[in-house]
Amino acid sequence: MRIVSVEPFVLQFSPTPTAADLGSAAGGPCYLLGLQTDEGQRSLGEAYLPSERHLADAVELFAPVLAGADPRDRGVLWERLVAVLSETKVPLDEYMGALSAADLALWDLAGQACGLPVFRLLGGAQFSPLDTYLLPPENLATPADLLQWATELPAQSAGGIGIEVSSAASENLDLVRKIRQQIGSQRRLIVRFTEGCPDMDSARRAAETLAKAEVFWAENLLPSGRWAEYAQLRQTLDLPLAAGADLWGIKQFHELTQSEAVDIVVVDLRICGGITAAVKIADLARLGGMRVVFQGGRCPLTILAAAHLSAAVAISLPVALPVSFTTAPSDFFAFAGQLENGFLRLPDQPGFGGQLGRRYLYAPD
Repeated sequence: MRIVSVEPFVLQFSPTPTAADLGSAAGGPCYLLGLQTDEGQRSLGEAYLPSERHLADAVELFAPVLAGADPRDRGVLWERLVAVLSETKVPLDEYMGALSAADLALWDLAGQACGLPVFRLLGGAQFSPLDTYLLPPENLATPADLLQWATELPAQSAGGIGIEVSSAASENLDLVRKIRQQIGSQRRLIVRFTEGCPDMDSARRAAETLAKAEVFWAENLLPSGRWAEYAQLRQTLDLPLAAGADLWGIKQFHELTQSEAVDIVVVDLRICGGITAAVKIADLARLGGMRVVFQGGRCPLTILAAAHLSAAVAISLPVALPVSFTTAPSDFFAFAGQLENGFLRLPDQPGFGGQLGRRYLYAPD
């Protein structure tokens, strides 16, 4: 088996998107790197990249390494791709998403080549079925919409839900309390801040409120990089702290785990360097006595990749499933696994076990 093509793709969430769809946060571009072998296998990996130009540049950089290679040599290929990025002096923070995409696609192809699901290539499932929590629809415009959604949770949210709020402002903390009241004490509630607290006093006050609301963990309570302050908070709080979703590359995660700043390391597979890097990051977290959360992006295949990792890594916590993953039409995303009462059973099929509808993909100019 040899790779014969390396191509850029953009995933659109409607076969005929409008200009408003493409310009919105919920309907913006989702960049993919596609690989195909001489035996007809195809795979796609999602990249978090600034623009289509970066995607095209990545294909140009990576094609000489990947074309003609055996995807089962994914570890060797990952090292060669890292060397290419280093030797060409491109801004690594802008192109780590491309490395992630290539690695995700290679793991999927390797699974197809070996006739095994990715979680078996990773050593087998520690957790089967896999515990999950549900993320709300992206189009909820106001806190009132989010609260209303929490009152009408589908059965797939049995494990719990994760919400995102802009800051630790009093109205957002009040929303967290109300959502806890609505979902009851048996479901997990995970809170992610898009903007960390400006100082230690406000972070401590917010943490006390979140602890009373029995939040399972709080992500980004302080801005990324302020690890000494995180470590100080961690020593005085009865609230698990999480961070890391905006970090890229193993070195940055090494700094986080060495600082003992958080209880939970969050790894975004679209920018960390892919599955190969995520396994190394999980080892760092284990050495630091921390747990790990793997998260995907907007592409269902990346969410599946996060699920395979979460199933195989012993220190992992429940994986997030967007509502769209559970409600996507079959012509958009076909998945042979099962989701019941908040537990996801991964299919025992080669690779990630999912497939995107081709009519939702287009090749950029």
